[in-house]
Amino acid sequence: MMHANSWFTAQEPRFVDAASNVPQRIAPHAKHEEARLLAAAVDAHRRAGGAYVVIDNATAPLAPRRSLGV
Repeated sequence: MMHANSWFTAQEPRFVDAASNVPQRIAPHAKHEEARLLAAAVDAHRRAGGAYVVIDNATAPLAPRRSLGV
């Protein structure tokens, strides 16, 4: 028996509709299509001379190191 919080369900995000509080399943291909459309829109904006900022040196703080067995 698999539980809802198993390794397999951790691979797929679950989004909740705030109005109804019902989890919505978003298929991976739909997310890929959304990302492709966003990338195309950004590329079109850049080709049209739109302004943009490149953030190369933005770093996030490193996670604290943990000793094994602690």
